[in-house]
Amino acid sequence: MSEDFTKEFPGASPFEKRVLAELTALHKGEQRILTELAALRGEVKEIRGDVTDLRREVTELRIHQTAMAKNIAALDQRLTSLEETVDSRLQETRPIWEAVKAQIEKLDETFSIFIRDLYDIRVTSASTTSV
Repeated sequence: MSEDFTKEFPGASPFEKRVLAELTALHKGEQRILTELAALRGEVKEIRGDVTDLRREVTELRIHQTAMAKNIAALDQRLTSLEETVDSRLQETRPIWEAVKAQIEKLDETFSIFIRDLYDIRVTSASTTSV
């Protein structure tokens, strides 16, 4: 059967030819629509594949995010533990460092007295030798 239905009826009236021409045009339009529909279905299928890929990637990102959150929580706990250890050691060593500081201050004071005495001896020695 040919695409042009008007050629099948050689003795048809002008009205019948017009109707058949319109039907032929409708048939061609329907074919274009079906072709476009098939193309749209292909695009929809492709988009659905892309959406599936995106969902998979989002799921993977959520898994990574959860793992990172667990790692951060573990690091936070370790940091808290380290801070507690440092604070306890600071409490333990504070008296030692305060004693050391007091001894250094006492040595500094003793050394200052020694320097002053040495200076007095020098002055006394210089005044006795110049006489």
